[in-house]
Amino acid sequence: MAGAVKRAARPMSRRVDTSASRSKNRRVRKPQKAMTGVWIALMALFFLQGLFYVWCRVQCVNVGYAIEQEKNRHETLLKVRSTLNIELARLKSPERIETIARTRLGLVMPDAQRTVKLP
Repeated sequence: MAGAVKRAARPMSRRVDTSASRSKNRRVRKPQKAMTGVWIALMALFFLQGLFYVWCRVQCVNVGYAIEQEKNRHETLLKVRSTLNIELARLKSPERIETIARTRLGLVMPDAQRTVKLP
């Protein structure tokens, strides 16, 4: 009987012992503040890198729009320049100058007697 009692007592004590020994043998991880800080720093670094990338892309798009706007302005100025050159050529034409001289100023072409040749 003593052996039977021991057998019955052993499994209970084993159960108690096994759970106690498991908790003793199991490594309980303590929170590591250093690793948490490293992870936070890495996440902050990735976040800042993402923000920098987005900022760069936005700047590239803005510069592209500015370049396109200046190209359009340049084309407009070239058209205005061409128009002004045509108007200048029209205003400088000898026929127009002769017409203004005869009508507005009352000038006439000189005769051969009125022409003086300089040496």
